[in-house]
Amino acid sequence: MKLLERYIAGMVTLLVLSAVFAFSVLIICNNFYASSDLLFNKHIPFGTVAMINLLDAPATIVLSLPVASLFGVMLAVGQLGRSSEITAMRCGGISLFRIMIPILLLSLVLSVVAYCLDEFVVPKASKHAFLLKSALEGDQPQNIKQNVFFRNNEGIIIYSANYDTETKTLARLMVYERQDDWTRITLSFSGRFEEDQLLLNSGRTFLYNEEGEMVGREAITDFIRAFPAELQEVHEEQRDASTLASGEVGEQIARLHEAGMDSIAEQTDLNFKISTPVACFIFSFVGFIFSVFSPRKETFVGMLYAIILVLIYYVLISIFKSLGKQGIIPYPLISAWSTNVIFLVFGIYIFTRVRR
Repeated sequence: MKLLERYIAGMVTLLVLSAVFAFSVLIICNNFYASSDLLFNKHIPFGTVAMINLLDAPATIVLSLPVASLFGVMLAVGQLGRSSEITAMRCGGISLFRIMIPILLLSLVLSVVAYCLDEFVVPKASKHAFLLKSALEGDQPQNIKQNVFFRNNEGIIIYSANYDTETKTLARLMVYERQDDWTRITLSFSGRFEEDQLLLNSGRTFLYNEEGEMVGREAITDFIRAFPAELQEVHEEQRDASTLASGEVGEQIARLHEAGMDSIAEQTDLNFKISTPVACFIFSFVGFIFSVFSPRKETFVGMLYAIILVLIYYVLISIFKSLGKQGIIPYPLISAWSTNVIFLVFGIYIFTRVRR
């Protein structure tokens, strides 16, 4: 029996790894095709374009692992079913759960691999890819950010046309302050963040009443406002949360809370970073059950089942993620895990029927 279990584990491992390789190559080739504009129209060197696509590859592998798990398991178990080996094992007294154990263990390993890639490799690789892409968009230095906003928990909003992230200097900026019965707008050509303060050396301020009428204006010097240092980095780098480590997303959430801003979108992304790798386990379980449920089906029928399951899964993921980030589902935990729970319950239901 040990030999048989090793045979099952070896076959599933080989087919899953083959599926991972195939899906990764397919997506990377598609990325190269999408990057053809950089090669032929913008005349970017091939080495630079290739480097960007290679840096994006870890994120591609993370996305392909759940799908590869499903296809690999269905191919391997489907082959065992067509040769009546599953039936023979069950007639020999081996339970369906014991047959499934090597596959579930492998799927857990894949889930851990997916999580580690997403947590430790993808953020660094995606950051380098992001910087390369930013450098290709123009001649603007990478430390200069354009059209950025800052906000603190006292309701002060700062807009700057150019922000130097190294020196923390701002150019062509506007400071908006709102109190109960008045609004103050301050304009300046330059300013800077210094420790926990915003400093303007000169500018002009305009005061408005509740009706929006200007009731005063004056030139200013030595304008100082409290502005915590941790909030000076909120909009320094606009990268999608899926390319950040969990700790970085957590820091974003903490800064948004400090600024009094809504962070449900970031909380949703954080929960999805944990739930997505678990899809390897869910897909392997559901793929095994489907293959056992219809062991005599042809290969193309099994692949059709797999494609349908993948489409349903990712459609549900997109729906729940969108609803979660918009706050329609107020609990990020629910929006991130609903699809996995639905598939798991569905797989358990089919499993109870197969065991009869």
